[in-house]
Amino acid sequence: MSLHLLELRPIKGFARDDKLNLAVSVARMPDGTTFVVSRYGDVIWDFYPYIPNENRKLCQKRIDWKILLPDGRMLTDPEHAALLESTKDFIWSLFADPVEGRKRPVMNTLYRKIDGIKPLLRWMVSLGLTRFANLAGRTLDFMPQARLGINGKPVADNTVASRLKVIEDLYLQRDKLNDALLVHPWPHETSCSLAGRKGDASDRKPKTEVIPDVVAGRLAEVALDYIRNRSAAILAALQSVYAAVEVQAAAGYGKSVQVKVRTAASREAGFDGTVELTTTGNYLRTACYIIIDMFSGIRDSEMMSIAEKCIAPGKSRDGNTDLLWLHSTIYKTGVRPHKWLVPPVVKEAVDVLTRLTAPLRTKLRLEKAGVEARIGLSIGKEKARLAKRFETVCKHSDKLFLSPSHGNVSVLSGNAMNNDLKRFCAEHGIRGVDGKPYTLHAHQFRRTYARFIARSELGDLLILRNHFGHWSIDMTACYADGGADDYEFDMDLLEMVSAEKLSRQSEVIGNYLDSDEPLANGGHWLKKWRSSVRTAANKEALIAEYAGTITLNGTGHSWCVGNAKGTGCGGLCVFEAQMCVDCNYGIIGQEHRPVWQGIHEQQLEALALDDMGPGGRARAQNILEYAAKVLRRLDGQEAA
Repeated sequence: MSLHLLELRPIKGFARDDKLNLAVSVARMPDGTTFVVSRYGDVIWDFYPYIPNENRKLCQKRIDWKILLPDGRMLTDPEHAALLESTKDFIWSLFADPVEGRKRPVMNTLYRKIDGIKPLLRWMVSLGLTRFANLAGRTLDFMPQARLGINGKPVADNTVASRLKVIEDLYLQRDKLNDALLVHPWPHETSCSLAGRKGDASDRKPKTEVIPDVVAGRLAEVALDYIRNRSAAILAALQSVYAAVEVQAAAGYGKSVQVKVRTAASREAGFDGTVELTTTGNYLRTACYIIIDMFSGIRDSEMMSIAEKCIAPGKSRDGNTDLLWLHSTIYKTGVRPHKWLVPPVVKEAVDVLTRLTAPLRTKLRLEKAGVEARIGLSIGKEKARLAKRFETVCKHSDKLFLSPSHGNVSVLSGNAMNNDLKRFCAEHGIRGVDGKPYTLHAHQFRRTYARFIARSELGDLLILRNHFGHWSIDMTACYADGGADDYEFDMDLLEMVSAEKLSRQSEVIGNYLDSDEPLANGGHWLKKWRSSVRTAANKEALIAEYAGTITLNGTGHSWCVGNAKGTGCGGLCVFEAQMCVDCNYGIIGQEHRPVWQGIHEQQLEALALDDMGPGGRARAQNILEYAAKVLRRLDGQEAA
């Protein structure tokens, strides 16, 4: 990172010739020296030194000013020189001299701003407007265009808001630019309100679709089959192909001979040819992605930063339980290392993936030495190109999600991974409710994981307290009060799990309050709530109000409302089910019937054993009686 090397004087103060030579991107050479990657006058502003996300394509780390306009010309053509300069001034001002009250944006934000301003530029050109100052009094006329995509179809409200936000920023930056909007674009309104976003509770609802349970189950089944049953044959076949090609390459044979050898080796391993083997290898890589993300819930950018030896053993805080930690990098709120608690199946996937992409890491390390040697002998654009490739090779040489794209090995982009996920579903008959191949997206794993954890019967036990560094996800308030410990928690994921758990809690309590089904234990408070709900003018609102006053914790055989507040048994009922039967803080409903039926049958089997001592027999009899009481109450034969 070399942001401190950039000139941050207000752009309005530069003479035109000096401005054209202004460095907007600087990188470091392997020897520690620096060089200018892009200047203000360049057609492309390349920000690769400042956007570290591994899942971004190189083209997603730069601004290309060759923007196609309605007159058939480019923004970089001489006819639009004034508008190009005004646009560059505006974009750079957001970084060098940010809007008052805002932090300096990262380069990734500048890249995204271009998508927001393109529709405005095209609209201006279609009307013959050449300056932002000409927008005064006409900004509301842009609204219909802001709502349309390139294909003419309506875009999401969030997209509309981001496009209108650009115009607001043109006004807010007016004193820092030679060409800007000098009057407020829409007095008494905001970009969000005009776009249809009023800031109500609906805006805060998660937009990412959860993977349906049936689809998630089938995904896990197929992915595990690849990892546990098919990976050995695939890896062996790939290894035999690599070995055969290396022999031919060492003997000096050209690519045509190597292609024939590769095909023959693939067929000998049981595949139709190189294409089928390569495709199957890609399915295996995708299966590894599915298992790792499904059981960790990390973002795609964090997935793509996974490197060799990323799994490390650990111990729970009490020292009694063996754990596994997945180490990676978080980019969301600043680049920093992080670790996530994962089950053993993630280690299985990582081990397979490590073997699968090992040849590509070897290739990168060999390339690294060659590129470094050539940099010292190069000048100009070739030197800059090699330096850029050298940085990529260095960053990716230990990564696991690699692909030999277009002859250059690098980490998979987010778009490429999403395409692989969709192909995986189509190939293996994983379908949605519409009967079509499920259109799986990488972003869905994170919320699906949060939902799984939140709705798990044992969701507040070991997996959560180690994942987030606290005993319960209901400790969210401690974070807001600065009460977090020294554990680097994933706050975003924590909040996502909390939201999913609150949704599930409202669903559970709502079902109880809006029902007359017998309970084995529901406390006197729940019975009073049922009576109030029956006579309430607004039943739904009252149910939501009641649900928000308690915290549910699942034990598997009951719901507990006491543990999070330090009342009741303090959580011992997880191990002693009978403690819930007459507890005022427990709820035993019809969904718990199978568990208690199983407890009842288990104790009958125990009592039938010949070698059980008096103490064991007395305990089994006691638990049997509690289980029988629960079942009678659930049948309505006995009052709770």
